[in-house]
Amino acid sequence: MKLKNLLMTLTAAVTLGTVGTFSAQAFASSSQPVYRLYNKFTGEHFYTENAYEKDVLANKGWRYEGIGWQAANSGKAVYRVYNPNARGGDHYYTMSRYEAQSLVRKGWRWDNGGKAAFYSAGNTNLYVAYNPNAQSGAHNYTTNTYEQNNLLGRGWKYGKVAWKTMGNAKPSGGNTGGIVTPPKPKLPGGMSPNAPHKETLNQLPARASNGMTPEEIKETSGVSSYEGVQNIACDNVGVTICLFGNNMPDLQGMAKDYGVTRAIELYVISFNNSKIPLTIEMVNAAIDYAGLPTSAHITHEEYPWLKP
Repeated sequence: MKLKNLLMTLTAAVTLGTVGTFSAQAFASSSQPVYRLYNKFTGEHFYTENAYEKDVLANKGWRYEGIGWQAANSGKAVYRVYNPNARGGDHYYTMSRYEAQSLVRKGWRWDNGGKAAFYSAGNTNLYVAYNPNAQSGAHNYTTNTYEQNNLLGRGWKYGKVAWKTMGNAKPSGGNTGGIVTPPKPKLPGGMSPNAPHKETLNQLPARASNGMTPEEIKETSGVSSYEGVQNIACDNVGVTICLFGNNMPDLQGMAKDYGVTRAIELYVISFNNSKIPLTIEMVNAAIDYAGLPTSAHITHEEYPWLKP
C-alpha cells in the first residue's frame, strides 16, 4: 500500500511538473515584446511590436527606450490611429473601434490597415495619461505606476487603465516583466535641489523671443517654464541667455562669489538687452529656481524700473 501511494505521489509530482513547464512555455509563447521609442522633437512616445519599424525609427533619430511591455498574441483588439494634422504627428491607441473610426472620420488615419496593433489580455494593467497642453505625444502608455503617478502629478489627466498586458512574463533580453523604469530624475541646468515648486516645471510653453521659437528655447535651455513664468531668451553681447535652464546666468555661483544681493543685481543686468523686459515675478521665480532663500525676493521699491 505504501509503495502504491509512493508511486502515485511521484506520478502526480512528475505530471504537475510537466504541466507547470508546459504552462510557462505556453505563457512565454503567447506574448511578444512591444518596443518603446521617444521623439525628443515632438515629445511623442511610439509603441510597436515590429522590430523592423523600431529600427527604422531609431535610425531616423527616435530614441529607443527598451521594451515597454509584453503584449498578448490574442485577446481584445487594440487599435492605433494617426493624426497627420497635429504638429509633428500623433498616434492614439484605443480598444474602442467606434472611437477609432470616429477619429478617422475627423481626419485621422488608420495604422496597420485598421487591424489590431496589439491585443489586451493578461494580469498587468497598462495605464494611459493625457496631456491637454500637447498636440503630439498627448497620450502616454505605461505599466509603470511610478511613471504614471509622476505624469499625473505634473498635470496630466485620466490615469485610467487602457488595457491589460502580459507584463508578468519573464521575457529574454533583460526586460523587467514589461515595466519601463524611468531614468533617475535629473535637474535641469541652474536648478537647485532646494528649489521649491518643482512640480510646476515645464507646465507652459516658452515665450518666443530674440528670434527663437518656444521649441528652440526649450531645446536650448531644457526648461520651458517654472512657477507659471514662461522662459525667455535674449541676446547678451552675442550670447543667448535664458531666464531659466542650461544657459541662464549662474545665480548660484554668483551668490557664492559676490553674495546674494549683488548676484541678483548682476542677474538683472544680464537681461538689459532683452526685447522682453524682466518683471519682478520673473526675477523672483529665478531666485526660487536657483535655490536662494525666499528672503532674497526683490520688491518694486528695490527695482522700481521693473514691472510687477
